[in-house]
Amino acid sequence: MDLKDWHNRLKEKALKALDRPSPYGVDIDISQYLELGEVGSVSKGLLDTSKAEEVGVNLNANALYIQVDQSYFKYLSRIPGVEVYRIEDFIEQRPDEAMEFAWRLVDPSTDKFTALAYLRGRGGYFIRVKKGSKVDEPIMACLYMSYKGLQAPHNIVVVEDGAEATVYTGCTIAPEVLGLHVGISEFFVGRKAKLRFVMVHSWNKVAHVRPRTVVSVDEEGEYISYYVNISKVKTLQTYPKVYLSSNAKAFLASILLGLEDSDIDVGSAAYIEGDGASAELVSRAIARDESKIVMRAQITGGRMGKGHIDCRGLMMSNNSLIQTVPELIAKHPDVILTHEASIGRLAEDEINYLISKGFSRDEAISALVRGFATIDISDLPEKVRNYIETIEKIVSEKAL
Repeated sequence: MDLKDWHNRLKEKALKALDRPSPYGVDIDISQYLELGEVGSVSKGLLDTSKAEEVGVNLNANALYIQVDQSYFKYLSRIPGVEVYRIEDFIEQRPDEAMEFAWRLVDPSTDKFTALAYLRGRGGYFIRVKKGSKVDEPIMACLYMSYKGLQAPHNIVVVEDGAEATVYTGCTIAPEVLGLHVGISEFFVGRKAKLRFVMVHSWNKVAHVRPRTVVSVDEEGEYISYYVNISKVKTLQTYPKVYLSSNAKAFLASILLGLEDSDIDVGSAAYIEGDGASAELVSRAIARDESKIVMRAQITGGRMGKGHIDCRGLMMSNNSLIQTVPELIAKHPDVILTHEASIGRLAEDEINYLISKGFSRDEAISALVRGFATIDISDLPEKVRNYIETIEKIVSEKAL
C-alpha cells in the first residue's frame, strides 16, 4: 500500500465516526472544530515559558519537542540513540516506516475525537529510542494552546528492544482560551525495553480535553505511566489502554484534582495477553468545590498473570462528587486479579494530631493531602522524581 492509499483508507474510517461519541465522559459538539480548515487554528503567539515551567517542562533539555497550537513547532535531539521528529516530517521522510506505527494502535474510527484528530489534527512528536540505548535524562515535550480552537497532535514513541527512556510531556493553555485538545498517543515498548511516561496537565475553566492513548508492551518489557491534572478544566475524559505480552509489566498511576465545576472522567485499562504479565492501576482523586470526578480502572486477564487496582478518593467539599468504577475480568483460571477502592474525607483526629505538633490547620491539611496524593513509583530517575515531587506539592496547595 502506498502512502496515498493509506491516507485514503484512514480518512474513510474517520469520516464514518464523526458522530460517534465516547462511551465515557461528557459529550461535546465538535462541528465548530471541523470548520477550521486543514491546518486548524493559527498561533497567536509563542510559548509562554512560565506555563511550561508550571507543568515541569525543561526547555533546555537535550531532547525536546515544542508545539504551540497547530502551527508552531520546534524539535531537537542531542542525545545519542534518541530521534525526535514532528510527526508530519517523519511520515514525509520515512513513509514506509511511518505506516508501520501511525494509527496502528489507535483507530481513527474509535470515536468522534479520534476522527477529528485524523481529519484536522496537526503536529505531535515521533520519538524513537534505539535498540539497547539507556537514556538517563528525560526527553521533554510541551504542548501549549495560545489561541482558541483545536489542538490535536499525534504522538508516537518507539522504545526498541533492550532500550530504556523517560518521556515527560507537559500540556497547558493560556488563561481564558476556549479550546479542544485531542492528543493521540501510540507507544511501542520493545522486548526487554522500558518506557516511563509522565504527563502533567494544566488547563483552564473553559477547556475541553480528550487524550486517546494505546500502548503495546512486548515480551519482558515494562511501561510505567504517571498522569496528573493540576488545574481547573471544563471537561476531561481519557481512558488509556495497555496490552501486555508474556512477562511484560505495566504500572499506571494518576492523580486527579477537581476544582470549581470541572467534570473529569479518567480511567485506564490493562490487558494481560501473555503468560506471566502483570498490571497495577493506581489512582488518587481530590474533589473540591462543585467538581465531579469519575475514576475508572479495568484489568482483563486473558492468560496466567496478576493484576491489581487501587482507587482512592478524597472529598474536600460538601458539593463535590467522586465515583470509582473498578472492573476485573478473568478469562483464564490461573490469573489473579484484586482491587481496593475507598472514598472519604480527611480524618479530624489526624488534623488535630498535626496541630498538636505545632502545625497550623492549613499546614496540617496540606501535609495530609500531599501524603494522600503521593504515589510511590519505583525505579524513577532522580530528575524525574524531583519533577514529580514538585507537582505533588502543587496539587496539595491547590487542593486547600
